[in-house]
Amino acid sequence: MSHHHHHQPVGERVDVARVASELSVPGRRFRVSTHRKPDGDAAGSMVGLTRILRALGHDAIMWHVEGPGLPDHLAWLLAPGEEVHGGSVTDHAGRVLVALDSATSHRMSDADPHDLGSPIINIDHHHDNPAWGDVNLIDGAASSTAELVVRVADALGVPIDAEVAMPLYVGLVTDTGRFSYSSTGAAAHLAAARLVEAGVDPGAVYRRLYEGTPLGDLRLFGRAIGAARSELDGRLVVAVITRDDLAAAGGQDTDGVVEVLRGAAGAEVAAVIREVAEGEWRVSTRATGEVVDVSAIAALEGGGGHRAAAGFTSHRDPDGIIALIRDAMVSQGA
Repeated sequence: MSHHHHHQPVGERVDVARVASELSVPGRRFRVSTHRKPDGDAAGSMVGLTRILRALGHDAIMWHVEGPGLPDHLAWLLAPGEEVHGGSVTDHAGRVLVALDSATSHRMSDADPHDLGSPIINIDHHHDNPAWGDVNLIDGAASSTAELVVRVADALGVPIDAEVAMPLYVGLVTDTGRFSYSSTGAAAHLAAARLVEAGVDPGAVYRRLYEGTPLGDLRLFGRAIGAARSELDGRLVVAVITRDDLAAAGGQDTDGVVEVLRGAAGAEVAAVIREVAEGEWRVSTRATGEVVDVSAIAALEGGGGHRAAAGFTSHRDPDGIIALIRDAMVSQGA
């Protein structure tokens, strides 16, 4: 394969059998990677696929740009002695790069992805992935990248054991919103059943992922939700969280607040506006239904995301941010 071929902007879209054949080449060494700020699906897919490759006898390492290790809340996915590398890459020349759950190469790293390994095998369920790898398995109808990794294991003929099943189940349950999002099809439930049969304990995984919340974080939830504002006759629900709120509650985690607010009756958009520094606010938005595209609102302030979930940073005050969201909703017909 000529070198310039690797720099083609759009690679080949392939089926799972082709990915399995690429992962079966004897003597290949692999770098399995995922996007920055890995969530449950990113980390779970990376750990699960690495264990599958090792079961085949391959030399496979895990890497992501913010490593070493995984974010604290997902570190329990790793077995003792199981490493995730990070930072600069020294041995890329000899490795194939497998990129998981990364809609663009920039979500994974600012480097040229071929500096991380070659060829690039890109496995993802984001429908807008432009097929940036050399070989691309992209299925926007799949609930999660973990669901695709289950298919890859089957195509490789690797039986899924408890050690492979557990991280893949974490990917499945988190990326389907505990099997609640519209992406949750029969295939997601069939995959879940397979993983439970392989030895996953759903109750134990649930407790690890969603319970054990520090009391300070619960108090922060209380402050934020207790002061939530209703705008546009309840179609917009907003909570503002200041640095004083964070200090008074003794908590950090504001991510869950916006998910609670989007459940409010009549809400079409929920937003959390959190103070990150003097005069600087981080805004997280969620939309319900099809009326409002919050990524278009986020783009007004240089942010972005998906139709149903987006974020941006703003130097307006909270009232100015609320006015911006409200006006954008009205102009979109909400």
